[in-house]
Amino acid sequence: MAGDEQGEMTDATASTAGREIWRAIGDVITAHVVMLCEVAVLDDAAGAALLRALDGVTAGEPAPASTPSALVTAFDERLDAVTAAGIVGGGGVGRVRGEVVATVARLLLRHDLLDLADATERMRHALLDLADAQLFTLMPAFSGGQAAQPTTLAHFLGGIIAPLGRAGTRLQRSYATVNQSPLGAAALASVGLPIDRERTADLLGCDAPIANTLDALSAVDHLVETMETASVIAANLRRFVAEWLAWLRAEPQAFRLAEGWLAPSDPALPHLRPPSGLEQLVVDARRIEGEAAAIARIASEAPYGPINVTLESVLEPARLLLAEAAALAERVARLVAEIEINRAYLGNRAGRDHTTSSDLADFLIAEESLEPASARSIAQMTVRKAIETGIETSGITPEMIDASALLIIGRELGVEREGLGRFLAPRRLLERRGALGGPAPDATRRYLSLERTRLLADHRWQVSARERNEAAAQSREQASAAILSLVD
Repeated sequence: MAGDEQGEMTDATASTAGREIWRAIGDVITAHVVMLCEVAVLDDAAGAALLRALDGVTAGEPAPASTPSALVTAFDERLDAVTAAGIVGGGGVGRVRGEVVATVARLLLRHDLLDLADATERMRHALLDLADAQLFTLMPAFSGGQAAQPTTLAHFLGGIIAPLGRAGTRLQRSYATVNQSPLGAAALASVGLPIDRERTADLLGCDAPIANTLDALSAVDHLVETMETASVIAANLRRFVAEWLAWLRAEPQAFRLAEGWLAPSDPALPHLRPPSGLEQLVVDARRIEGEAAAIARIASEAPYGPINVTLESVLEPARLLLAEAAALAERVARLVAEIEINRAYLGNRAGRDHTTSSDLADFLIAEESLEPASARSIAQMTVRKAIETGIETSGITPEMIDASALLIIGRELGVEREGLGRFLAPRRLLERRGALGGPAPDATRRYLSLERTRLLADHRWQVSARERNEAAAQSREQASAAILSLVD
């Protein structure tokens, strides 16, 4: 049964992809025919007849072809079949199949990149919302699996919010690399007709035509860059979720997962509900990373020259992978939105395991005016003794410090117990760390505000890109209508 369902899903995905390719072929050929009319390679009557036929073919069901090249061939055959005898083949004047496939691939990849950007934005929103709600939630920060210093949950989340923000910038660069038009390159040396490559690029919403026509059909950097972007997003999510998993195993009381992230109860082990949903996220992210690297390697190893065969082999896997990366981001966003934080437990853990001991030397420098070298030696000796005797940093007494001071500088310091306790308290430690990017609540609030500003800018870019693509579609329709009006 599972195999049948998987087969049905595969068939549905292939059918959807076929329709998307078919429509994109229609868009590319329409832009090409409009341009041919505008530069007078085709007369208005021929152009109008072709545009009417194009509308019908584009709106129809795709041919049952297995590759983009086969779909372009089938599209041209169907177009010729519904075109008057005197202008059969007119839609193919000044172009070849390979450049159409190359252009269609870029139009589809840019659409997929925008979908990935949208999913990544929603995940960043979820992380920022959680961080805003946890500005004062103390917790231990870990290094190498050990509690290192206190921090806040908001500051901890900043460690994933930042690289995802950079990934947003990387998405825009990948989109810019993809959103170039190969149309007009023909077989690789363009054509002798007076075509206007800038006009077709504009009609397709591309930033510009690819300047060198050999490069237009030979470039692989847009494929490699797109896969690397998806891999970077997946890698960041994998590391983040894996950290939550490790944290959950070490500190199961720290937070609670929603029901959907836990494995079903086993009657033989009714107490056992492993976080299988998180484990699956890690597995899926790792798979996306591996498949992205494989696709990028195949693309980068293509022979110099037109990459028709390579493009045909990697386009569908690349698009599926981008869709899976977007789905992964959506699932992580849901995880973040549904998680329940045990603030009291985390706050209690923040000051244990000597997480504040790093500031003992600072206390001796600031409050006792000791030189740095002496302060560090006294602090190191005191903390080592506390660890050996099983005493937490909060239990360090002035007498313990005096015993170390006698050995290091030959005199007691007589520090005040209350001042020492206040200085080493986790919340006070964080309050002193108010520099940009630090865990002090005000510093973290400023940082999160900067990230929200960056997220808003990324969202505006995405909206602008989608609007430009829609405007290009409207421009094609208007240009077609203008040609049709000349002969109606």
